[in-house]
Amino acid sequence: MTKKYSFRFLWIGQSLANCGDVFYIVGLMTVVYVVTKSAILMTVIPFLTTVIRFISGILAPLILNKLGLKGTLVSSQIGKTLFLFFMALTLTLHLFGPNFLVVFFFVACISFLDGWASPARNAMVPMLIDRDRLVNANGFLSILDQSINLSGWALGGMLAALIGGANIVWTTFFLFIISSIFMFMIKIDTSINNSRKNNSSVGHFEVMREGWHAIWHKPVLRIISITDMIGTIASVVWMAAIVLVFVHQALRVNESWWGFINFSFFAGLIVGGLISIRLSDHINKHLKVVSLVGLFMTGIATMLFGWNTFPLLALIFSAVVGIFDQLRNVTFETLIQTNTKSDLLAQVYSAQDAMYSLSYGIATLVFGYLTDKIGVQLVFTLSSGLLFISFIYVMGSKNYLVKPEDVRADE
Repeated sequence: MTKKYSFRFLWIGQSLANCGDVFYIVGLMTVVYVVTKSAILMTVIPFLTTVIRFISGILAPLILNKLGLKGTLVSSQIGKTLFLFFMALTLTLHLFGPNFLVVFFFVACISFLDGWASPARNAMVPMLIDRDRLVNANGFLSILDQSINLSGWALGGMLAALIGGANIVWTTFFLFIISSIFMFMIKIDTSINNSRKNNSSVGHFEVMREGWHAIWHKPVLRIISITDMIGTIASVVWMAAIVLVFVHQALRVNESWWGFINFSFFAGLIVGGLISIRLSDHINKHLKVVSLVGLFMTGIATMLFGWNTFPLLALIFSAVVGIFDQLRNVTFETLIQTNTKSDLLAQVYSAQDAMYSLSYGIATLVFGYLTDKIGVQLVFTLSSGLLFISFIYVMGSKNYLVKPEDVRADE
C-alpha cells in the first residue's frame, strides 16, 4: 500500500512540476518578447536549457550518489521553487535589465536542477511498481507527460493573454510548492542509496562514469542508447521551425496547419500510451517485437509524411509517427528498468539524458542548416533514413532485447 501511495505522490508531484516548467517558459518568453520584440532573445531560452541540461546530466550522478533518489528529487524541486521565486520577483519589479541576463541566470539554475529530477524519477518507478506492471506504469507516465506537452503550451498561451507573463511565473511558483510537498511524501527503500553513500572508497570520477560504463558494457543498454540517440537526432524534424517550413513549402497552407500537425503528433503519442496500458500484458511478453515494429513504422510514417503534399494525410501520418514512437519508447523504457541494477539505474538515465541533450542540440543546428540548403522534404527523408538505420541495427542485435527472466527461462 505504501508503494501504491508513493507512486501516486510521484506522478502527481512530477506532473505539477512538468506543467510548471511549461508555464514558466511560456510566461518568460512572453515577457521577453513584449519588452524587446526580439525573436533571437526568445530562442536563447530553449538553447540555454538544452546546454545546461547536458552539463547537469554529466554531474547528476554525483548528486544522486550523495543525496539518494528521493533526496535528489526533493532538493531539485525545492531549489527550482526558490529560483523561480526570485525570477518572479525580478519580472514583477522589472529588475531584469535590457538583455535579461539576470533572468537567464535563473533559467540556467532551474534547468541545471531539472537535470537531476528526470533520472531520479525514472529510477524510482521500478522501486514502486512490480516488474509485471512496468509496461502499464511507463505507458501511464508517458500519457501524463505528453498530455502536459499537448495542453500546457496552449493553456500557457491563454494564461499569458489573460493574466500576463509575470503572473504565469507566479502561478508556476505555487505549482512548484505543491509539487515539492508531494515529492517529500514519497517513501522508498533507502538501503541501496545509503550503502552507496557509505562507500567512501568510490571517487567522484568513478561515480560519474558508472552510468556510461554500464551502457557501454551491457549490450541491451548500449543498443537502446545508440538507437535512442539516433532517434533523438531524427526527431529534430518535428521541432516547430521545420514543421512550419513544411507547412508553407510542401503543404502550401496557412500557419494554422502547423498547430493541427503538432496536435496530431502529440495526440498520437497519447494514443500510443493508451495502447501500452490496454495491451500491457501482451506487450510485456513481446517487448522485442513491439520495439522493432515501432521503429520500422515510425520510419515509414516519417518518410510518407515528408513526401506528402495533402494536409489531411499529413495529420494522419504525424499521428501514426506519434503512436509507434510511443510504443517503442515504452518498450525500451521497460527493458532499461528490468536490465539495470537498482543502484545504477539513475546513473544510466543521467548518462542517457546528457547524451540525448547534446545530440539534440547539435542536430537542431545541423537540420536547420540543411532545411535551408536541400529543402524540407529531403530533411524528412534524411530523418526516416536514420530511423531505418537504427531499425537495421536493432534487428541485427535483437537477441539482446530481452528481460533477465526471459534469458533464464530460455536456459
